[in-house]
Amino acid sequence: MNSPARSLIGQTIMDAGPISFETFMEIALYSEVGYYRNEDVFGITGDYYTSPHIHPIFASFCALQIEKMWKTMGQPVPFFIIEQGAGDATLAKDILEAITILNQDLYSSLTYLCVDRRQIEIGDNSHIETVLSDQLEPFHRTGVFISNELIDSFPVKIIEIKDGEIFEMYVGINSQGDFEEILRPITIDDYVDFLPSNIEQLNGYRGPLNTKMNDWYKNMSDALNYGFVITIDYGFDRQVFFSMKKSHRLLQTYYKHIDGSNPFQRIGSQDITAHVDFDTLKKSGHKYGFTECGYFSQAEWLNSMGLDHLLRKMRADGLENRKTINLISGLNDISGLGGFKVLIQSKNVRHVDVRELNSDVFWPQGLKFPQVKNVHMANDRQPETWETNFF
Repeated sequence: MNSPARSLIGQTIMDAGPISFETFMEIALYSEVGYYRNEDVFGITGDYYTSPHIHPIFASFCALQIEKMWKTMGQPVPFFIIEQGAGDATLAKDILEAITILNQDLYSSLTYLCVDRRQIEIGDNSHIETVLSDQLEPFHRTGVFISNELIDSFPVKIIEIKDGEIFEMYVGINSQGDFEEILRPITIDDYVDFLPSNIEQLNGYRGPLNTKMNDWYKNMSDALNYGFVITIDYGFDRQVFFSMKKSHRLLQTYYKHIDGSNPFQRIGSQDITAHVDFDTLKKSGHKYGFTECGYFSQAEWLNSMGLDHLLRKMRADGLENRKTINLISGLNDISGLGGFKVLIQSKNVRHVDVRELNSDVFWPQGLKFPQVKNVHMANDRQPETWETNFF
């Protein structure tokens, strides 16, 4: 199908010659006719769902973490939560609702900034401000920066190793008018911060190269002067990321909750994502003044704040139905969402280990969680069973 996004990419190639895959992905996702201009790309009715769409308990534990960070910082006022890639604002709204339940002092001191490349509908919530941009303004704020499945959406380059040489994949047009891959040689010196020194030995390897991490941290460093960063995404440590086991498996597409691997199909109608190299992410953060406080699976992170205990109590008390408990359990299922990575960093905060930070963090007994809404899979009107292929 010759979609508007496909036509724009084709015209770009006709005008300027073959383009990098990074440019292809930028146009396919973020141009005026790109994927993220479509309505309902998020959640149950869209092409994919994330942890916040399972149940508001996820946002409640994010709120617990943020409250503890606020206290560790000395309860500063004003206080900002900055979420980039806020999507449909499900996480933002649920975090704010959870904070109203947890701590009115924190709630009264904060402003929640939702930053996204598409317009966000937030209703009349006076604590939320929206920023329509892919960049953060130089706020120099105090607070917590949070992102959930943002880094995987950055346009990436594609590299391939053949006979001990490194190539970058470009996209051209063949004589039949179809897109074709063109490999152009590069050297490790071109991307020394992003490639392992032994990359040439991985003959046949193909994978994404996310060089936008540096720019992201540089921009965030201007936005956050004092506070913490919570990054939640899927990916691997460098040793696993750059391995033949993961070769050809790190770029994915999503269409109607079905994952695939061919980015040249349904251009403008499907999402394209890339797993994250977390070692490079940490290295980029350190370069711009962000200190690692903790790095673990989402399951470990949530359980450090008592999710496993809460689930046991729910099963024992029988206060939630089986469907809801099973959905919430997916948040710390290591084979699914629980296998996502959580990287916590700080800037200009005294050294703190998150395992110690969370040693006394738990949802107070007797407090209700935020209300389940139509956007959540736990809504009673949603089907009993779901395919849960997250990555």
